[in-house]
Amino acid sequence: MWQILMLWNAELTSVIWPFILALLMFLVTVAYFKYLNRDTHVQIHDASKKHYWSFNHPLTKSGYCSICESLLLTNRTAVCDSCGVCANVECVNQANRKLKCKAISLKEKGPIKHHWVKGNLSAGAVCDVCDDECGCGPGLVDWQCCWCQRAVHTTCKPQLGQMCDYGRFKNLVIPPTSVVLTTRQHKLSRKLCLQSVTKPEWNDWTPLIVLANQKSGNKDGGMVLALFRHLLNPAQVIDLAEHSPEAALEWCCFLNEKGISTRLLVAGGDGTIGWVLNAVEKKNLMCAPALAIVPLGTGNDLSRVLGWGKEQPSPLDPSAVLDEVQKAEIAKLDRWKVEIKPVRHLGIRLPIRHIFMYNYLSIGVDAQIALDFHRTRESPYYLFASRIFNKMLYLGFGTQQAVGRDCHDLNKRVELYLDGVKTDLPSIESIVVMNIPSWGAGVQLWTMGTADETVPSQNISDGKLEVVGIYSSFHIAQLQVGLSQPYRFGQASQVKITLKSPAPIQVDGEPWLQKTSEINIHFHNQATVLKLKETVD
Repeated sequence: MWQILMLWNAELTSVIWPFILALLMFLVTVAYFKYLNRDTHVQIHDASKKHYWSFNHPLTKSGYCSICESLLLTNRTAVCDSCGVCANVECVNQANRKLKCKAISLKEKGPIKHHWVKGNLSAGAVCDVCDDECGCGPGLVDWQCCWCQRAVHTTCKPQLGQMCDYGRFKNLVIPPTSVVLTTRQHKLSRKLCLQSVTKPEWNDWTPLIVLANQKSGNKDGGMVLALFRHLLNPAQVIDLAEHSPEAALEWCCFLNEKGISTRLLVAGGDGTIGWVLNAVEKKNLMCAPALAIVPLGTGNDLSRVLGWGKEQPSPLDPSAVLDEVQKAEIAKLDRWKVEIKPVRHLGIRLPIRHIFMYNYLSIGVDAQIALDFHRTRESPYYLFASRIFNKMLYLGFGTQQAVGRDCHDLNKRVELYLDGVKTDLPSIESIVVMNIPSWGAGVQLWTMGTADETVPSQNISDGKLEVVGIYSSFHIAQLQVGLSQPYRFGQASQVKITLKSPAPIQVDGEPWLQKTSEINIHFHNQATVLKLKETVD
């Protein structure tokens, strides 16, 4: 036996420890180079070199290669998300050399000419001159401008004129003549970045910046990016998988300096929306951009409240979304600061954590369900990313909590104070502190079961929070189908919760297990959002 121990000790000192040290040095080196190569600027795609090719773009009708004009095969098709040029895989290199893509920046100022793309018009396209259907027939037939989106017959084309006015979305488009680029020497590489933005010659210009993560929403984020690149300047459509919101807001900083108000269109769930709103707060802009939403998450509670819907329509019509952005009204949304003070442990004072809240905070059983779901989604075995599957997971974890009851007698483990007054707690398993009327994927928790009683009104900009209690996981299921009502503690401008033992907590859908601590929620300021009419306050 001792011979084995001696061999183990020898291997430990001569092989294992050096291997571990080498691995640690490798990881530290990689992290250091990532730190050196980090960038606070959005890298601009150089459209003069190649197109924004997508190799799995769904064609709504038969298409033809813009180079060889042969019929496109579904599994061998490349489509430029920006200008709409189509090509067989074998013709991609020729298309990059022969056909120019949408220009994201031009040195010339003033009006630009139409950027015509031949053939492959969308189904139902109508000629802008004679109002007859165009784009019909075999081969590359007729033309469409990739800036103003006007379609025209070949015979009618001379009558339309050469200059482009950017179409009905001109007030949202950042024209290439307004974009000034520069090459930055960034640590280990040279990158094309934004230098400044100038105002175009027309009034009522409120440029739109589109933010989405190509990996989010069952890859729907990538589709959203592609659709809006086609309607807008590709440079104003930014992938959050490659750039942080702080870097994307560089556009807003340049425009803010010139007194130009901007708008943001964020595709994602409540977590992504909160991420972007936090970045806007950090930038401390004089005129904060107003935020609109394309809902890609599971719950999408803020999107429901602001009128952007419970989920994106399938297929998504980007023109309809831009129309809604133009007619939406500016509104204010209360931003609350959540201060978490951990209790001293073994005489050590842990750092205070600060979080911004926009939707709601909850402690207890619903946070436990969200935490279980979050851990499953982060698992390498999570293979099916869809809303239906996510809802099935929530149902499964809710059923599990109905049996296990991990948050039983939560009222004995917490203390609740509303505006400094301690509140008596019944036997509950969850406390929910709400800023908006929608909770748990559309449940209007505060006003449920109020037909025979009067409760104070709820508003997203009144500087007040609504606090309710939930009895169990089974009670959550009843609330989801409208068969019950919560326990209403009341409204408050300040909320304090004391955790006497660890408990699950979530803020705007981001869950974690919180140790013994004191949680204070107080008003910070207001975020600027875009709201459609006939929505719930």
